[in-house]
Amino acid sequence: MNGIRAALADGRPSFGGWSTMADSISAELMGAAGFDWVIVDTQHGSVTNADLIRVIQALALGNTSAVVRIPWTDAATIMRAVDVGAAGVIVPMVNTPEEAALAASALRYPPDGIRSMGPTRGGFVSTAAANEDAVLLVMIETEEALERVDEIAAVPGVDGLFVGPVDLGLSLGLPLDWTGRHPDVLAAMDRIVAAADRAGVFVGTVSSGADHAKDLLRRGVTFVSLGADVGYIRAGIATDAAVLKDLRSMSNAKGA
Repeated sequence: MNGIRAALADGRPSFGGWSTMADSISAELMGAAGFDWVIVDTQHGSVTNADLIRVIQALALGNTSAVVRIPWTDAATIMRAVDVGAAGVIVPMVNTPEEAALAASALRYPPDGIRSMGPTRGGFVSTAAANEDAVLLVMIETEEALERVDEIAAVPGVDGLFVGPVDLGLSLGLPLDWTGRHPDVLAAMDRIVAAADRAGVFVGTVSSGADHAKDLLRRGVTFVSLGADVGYIRAGIATDAAVLKDLRSMSNAKGA
């Protein structure tokens, strides 16, 4: 059972991060961090199909499930992600129940879907077991998707709704906001959680800080991303850059 399914079975939220770099060492560090899962970003990250297997293998060293965000709703790309070991798939810009249904079908073998047999990294005792373990999240990040969220959430095979707060805000006509805390975005989040509850699926999104993550949990979001590899590197660099500034100031003072 993958980390997401284990959390769902326990009735608890799950937490993860993003692997955006096409590098197995950074992925290994992310996998060892203690997350329930890590999203491997092939939409906006630098990870390509050629990198996917080694990034997923590196995450597996820490017993961390990989969830691959693919670039678009494409059956072949979804099948390839699960063939190489993804525990789940996130599909961006899903605006209609028909798009959600295509994604759900591509993720699972017959009779539940259209997935072709040929796992590069197999490990399941049966196709039924593979179908049961796989997790599909479709992204709600446009005004159209928000208007049709109940229909999308009710599609068989959709396990969760992943809210893209930045794109959703832009689609709603709001200024660019990386925090995800605009009142209109939060109101949309509440609406999406309510739709998910009605359909019996879960909601995930990205947090912009500890306080935001806690607020999301209070709102009923149970799949929360806390940070990304690139962000962690930037934060570490920024810390030492501040130290460097102090050291240079000290050296200049002594020189004077």
